[in-house]
Amino acid sequence: MRPGTIGMSPSPGNLNVLKDWKPGDAREVSDAALKKARIEGLFDSYSQVYQLDGKRWKVRDQISKPTGETVYTLVCVNE
Repeated sequence: MRPGTIGMSPSPGNLNVLKDWKPGDAREVSDAALKKARIEGLFDSYSQVYQLDGKRWKVRDQISKPTGETVYTLVCVNE
């Protein structure tokens, strides 16, 4: 997987599809995927923005699942 392609959307047939993201678009990303992005240096702690799929994303919301996993909703800000 290329750097910055964290949490791509799976399509039928288990192929990853790159979407043409626009500001205001939202996506769900697992806690594990965001942790990997931070380790790879794709998170700017000053602006609180992730660099994913060539766009800039901010955390808008988070949901804790009964399994203990946290899923984050990111919104494309591309600022």
